[in-house]
Amino acid sequence: MSGHIRDDIVVSRNDDQDRYELRVGGELAGTAEYEDAPDAVALTHTVVREEFRHQGYSSMLVKFAAEDIIAAGRRIKPYCSYAASYLGKHHELSHHVSWPQEAR
Repeated sequence: MSGHIRDDIVVSRNDDQDRYELRVGGELAGTAEYEDAPDAVALTHTVVREEFRHQGYSSMLVKFAAEDIIAAGRRIKPYCSYAASYLGKHHELSHHVSWPQEAR
């Protein structure tokens, strides 16, 4: 799955590397790594390169990942602190989240 956020921003799922990728003008700006588990998809680490920080790209990336996981009929397990923070603020997604003990 991939999607255009704006003309110059594309977010996609890279199954070969188990991560979601956000590209700005074709350049890889950030990733959100995931692991498939039997009961959910675990979001394990989100990183945006320093020169792309503080522009909202982390939220775009995690939002896309969450929507993709939900569209596949799966639950989200946020081990990544950023993903946990994002999902904690977006209560409309709460019924799709399985909180791991250490993310609470």
